[in-house]
Amino acid sequence: MRQEIKVDKQQLSLYRKASLLFVLSIVLCLTSNVSAQSANELYRTASAQYKANQFEQAQASYGKIISQGYRTAEVYYNLGNCYFKLNNTGKTILNFERAHKLAPEDEDITHNLKIAQLKVVDKLIPVPQMAIVSNWNNFTTSQSSKGWGVFALGFVWVALIVFAVYIFVARKGFVLFLGILFLLLSITSVSLAIKQSNAEENSCEAILLTENVNVKSAPDANGTDLFTIHEGIKFQILDHVGNWNKIRLADGKVGWVEKNLFEKI
Repeated sequence: MRQEIKVDKQQLSLYRKASLLFVLSIVLCLTSNVSAQSANELYRTASAQYKANQFEQAQASYGKIISQGYRTAEVYYNLGNCYFKLNNTGKTILNFERAHKLAPEDEDITHNLKIAQLKVVDKLIPVPQMAIVSNWNNFTTSQSSKGWGVFALGFVWVALIVFAVYIFVARKGFVLFLGILFLLLSITSVSLAIKQSNAEENSCEAILLTENVNVKSAPDANGTDLFTIHEGIKFQILDHVGNWNKIRLADGKVGWVEKNLFEKI
């Protein structure tokens, strides 16, 4: 006599979902490995092309790495060097600025950025800031978001060690003060890491990439020409209307330019 086998439909559905997730995870892992492999190969190719003075090819290879999502200070720095060799001032400064934002403590990036900025026609005198504001801005931008994250982690570990020592020492008040101090330093570092991360992801600064442009008094091609700016100049984006962006220069001048003439850092 044939025995009927009953199948729990709910269990079968769960089994199918689990199998599908397993297959998808394998596919994603393989895709990730292929992508990483491709980026590594592109980096080696770009380095070889740069050494062979094939700067256009190297620039294209580094650009492909960035398009895959590998946006690191090193790649931006190397890409900036390629554009410098190709005498493209705007793209040179743009990529050095991007590298500097990710690694503000890197001396080579800072040095090359300063050299590239010497080629900019516009020499602006920045609007003076209060010393305390200027020093605070310099302090907060002295590290990238990852750098402040490392500081936060370090301060947390020190605080934990201090609180552990607290149990065994006689001068508990002083040790407790140190523990709280390092904990507050950790919280501050986390706040600075978040602030820098937001600045890195949502930049309101840009670099002009065209040779020169007349800045308008209004978001209109027929607006009055206020002043002229040149390739490589850095400015802050204040607002946008359609295809136009309101900008402010370091010296305080304000006007409107079309958005296809620059790129955000």
